[in-house]
Amino acid sequence: MTRLATFAAFVPIDRWQALATGASLPDRAVGAALFADVSGFTPLTRALAEELGPKRGAEEMLVLLNPLFDALIGELHRFGGAVISFAGDSITCWLEGDDGRRAIACGLAMQDVMRAYASLRTAGGTPLSLFIKLAIAVGPARRFVVGQEAIQKIDIVAGDTVTRMAAIEELAQRGEVIVDEAAALRLFDEVEFGPWRSDESGLRGRVVLGLRTHILPAPWP
Repeated sequence: MTRLATFAAFVPIDRWQALATGASLPDRAVGAALFADVSGFTPLTRALAEELGPKRGAEEMLVLLNPLFDALIGELHRFGGAVISFAGDSITCWLEGDDGRRAIACGLAMQDVMRAYASLRTAGGTPLSLFIKLAIAVGPARRFVVGQEAIQKIDIVAGDTVTRMAAIEELAQRGEVIVDEAAALRLFDEVEFGPWRSDESGLRGRVVLGLRTHILPAPWP
């Protein structure tokens, strides 16, 4: 599936403060773009619908999904990131000023969250599993605030870094964190890496196995 290279979001805390005071906002940023995609929802949705019916099954899905995404986004906020957009069972995120360290630590923390969902069983006894894969790219991006004051203002992140993030996500397998070549080369001494992956165009990403050093959280104030 091809993903768009531009994503929209509710404005993160720092930009809300700037908008509220009428301050000007920079349209260029440097940081890490992170894409997290949870898989396994389709068989779970089907099983719940068959066991409980469409309406009750949908309600039970929310009982499961809300705590899961609360926990995932909690890890993102703990490392100073912000959700840029939701798209079904995936989220696109931005970590301002990050060279990949915090994004990788965040991705691994999200993998830890998912361990509790690796072996599930519905009320009817159907065994199921949920997994997550994450893609991270670092570099510059363009940021815009669009919308109308009386309706909604939206924060948009776009550019080559976001495009690379979307492309290397296609190289990741479930349960993996993968980073673009720029982050892999820069953080070679601090991150334990697995194999390289590449697509037909020659774009490369590298699988993350773990951290060699401790990365401190940088939570929102």
